[in-house]
Amino acid sequence: MHSPACEIPTAPLRFERRRSDRRAASGSAVAVFNRPNRAPLLSSVRVADAAPGGLGVFADGEIKPGTTFQLYPDDPALSRRTGRVVACVRVGKSYRLGLQFQQALAA
Repeated sequence: MHSPACEIPTAPLRFERRRSDRRAASGSAVAVFNRPNRAPLLSSVRVADAAPGGLGVFADGEIKPGTTFQLYPDDPALSRRTGRVVACVRVGKSYRLGLQFQQALAA
């Protein structure tokens, strides 16, 4: 006879740090990456997915995690966002970046 406290969970374990799920998204934007000790880098990015706290995008160049950015969506109805790069992984000839948005301060 098995004790309920010893049952193995049937739900998959999540080994991610994300607080919310991502959803597929599309679009493009221009990003200004503020690299330490170098001139800012202006880059076009392609949106891959979105979450309440950030975006997954593809860029042509490697951007180190910790780099701050300003993101200007091509859609004029969307506002400019700022934040920092939290991940950068090479995928073929592109780099997949994880962008974490800066949280707005309460008034």
